Amino acid sequence: MVRIVEIRGGGATERRLRELGLAEGAECRVVRRAPFGGPLELSFGSTRIGLRLADGLVVMVEVLSSATIAA
Repeated sequence: MVRIVEIRGGGATERRLRELGLAEGAECRVVRRAPFGGPLELSFGSTRIGLRLADGLVVMVEVLSSATIAA
């Protein structure tokens, strides 16, 4: 589990994440990571999303608990 500390990058992607509830203070879990810089699957509340690293967002997090994540 991680807690979102800051989201930077602007634009429609950042705005959409905030509309879905992924904002500063929200806790989420990285469900899986695609290889070779592919998208991350995040889970928060009852929502699951795929987030491409190429979208230009910078999401700073604080690690609350760690577990092995399948690549």
